[in-house]
Amino acid sequence: MAIEVHFEKRIINNNVIRETDSRGHRDYIIVTALAAMFLFGLFAYGWQHYQWIQYGYRIEEAQKKMQRLSEIGRQLRLERASLSNPQRIDSIARKQLGMVVPAPGQLVTFSADAPLTIPVPQRVAPVPPQQAEVQPQPAALASTR
Repeated sequence: MAIEVHFEKRIINNNVIRETDSRGHRDYIIVTALAAMFLFGLFAYGWQHYQWIQYGYRIEEAQKKMQRLSEIGRQLRLERASLSNPQRIDSIARKQLGMVVPAPGQLVTFSADAPLTIPVPQRVAPVPPQQAEVQPQPAALASTR
C-alpha cells in the first residue's frame, strides 16, 4: 500500500504587478469606435428612411385634402350659379316676398356725374294688393281675441 503525501503550497500574488498592454488597449478603443460609427450610420439611415415615409404620408394626405377642397369649390361654384339665376330670384321676389314690377316714375336712376339732389316723388295710382295670405295663429293668441 502506497502512501501518497501531498504538500500544498499557497501562492500569494499580491505583490505581482501586471504590465499594461498598450497595444490591446488601443485595439479595444479602435474596435469600440468602429462599432459606434457603424451603429451611428445605421441609426442615421433608419431615421432618414423613417422621415421619408412620414413625408410620403404627409404628401398623400395633402393631395387628398386638395382633391376634397377642389370638389367643395366645384360644388360651391355650381350652387352660386344656381342661386344667382335671375329667373329664380324673380320668382322668389314675386311669390314669397310679394314684390311687383315698379310702376313708371317709381324707378329713379342716378348717374355718377349727376348732382346730389333728392328727387321729388310723383303721385302714382296705387297698385291693388294681392291676396294676402292668412297665417295661422298660435292657440294662445287665438284664445285672447
